[in-house]
Amino acid sequence: MNVHTLPASRCPRCHRVVVPPARLCPDHPVTMEAATVSNLGEVVSFTTLHSPPEGFRSPLHIALVDLVGGARLVCHGDKTQGLKIGSWVAIEAVGNIYYFSHLGALDRARLFWRRAGRAGERMSAIAQSLAKRAWKGRLRGES
Repeated sequence: MNVHTLPASRCPRCHRVVVPPARLCPDHPVTMEAATVSNLGEVVSFTTLHSPPEGFRSPLHIALVDLVGGARLVCHGDKTQGLKIGSWVAIEAVGNIYYFSHLGALDRARLFWRRAGRAGERMSAIAQSLAKRAWKGRLRGES
């Protein structure tokens, strides 16, 4: 998994981050500062348009993604099959168009370990994850 950054801008007043970069803050008449954000994000929503607007091919797969670093971005994808709200995706900019792609199991594991921090925090995160799975199983009546 290659973690890259995307160009962004940040408002010096409210600290809102936007991608693609904007000259002025969407909330204030303030000039934005240059910034970057990670190209990794979590899917907030997605859909497939089978009758897309003129100029786009059908089917058009789009997703709303919260990027690590605070920006929210609408982007295109190759497919939405297997995609879920909460899925992690990588974003790539090609010209002025942003594309998402699914992260494989190995990529998700690397992301987990990087986000979990030091070894003690990692063990705590693993224990919490296992406890949540066990608790969900009890709630469903599984053993």
